[in-house]
Amino acid sequence: MSDKKVRFYVDTGMQGSLNTETFLLKADLNINFDELTPEQLESEITMAYGGWLGSNIDSGWLIEEEVTE
Repeated sequence: MSDKKVRFYVDTGMQGSLNTETFLLKADLNINFDELTPEQLESEITMAYGGWLGSNIDSGWLIEEEVTE
């Protein structure tokens, strides 16, 4: 079975913040790249990356108490 690798990464620019992981398109992500157009492949990888990113980054926002001057 022929497969291809894709590497996902996220980095905030701070030292030591780089997170990277390599996947096989077929075996790991269940993406049959040889049956897809380039546009479909890009869409499938983008969706997989979005899921991976959501699992590998902690972010958000909060409202703090009112500040009076």
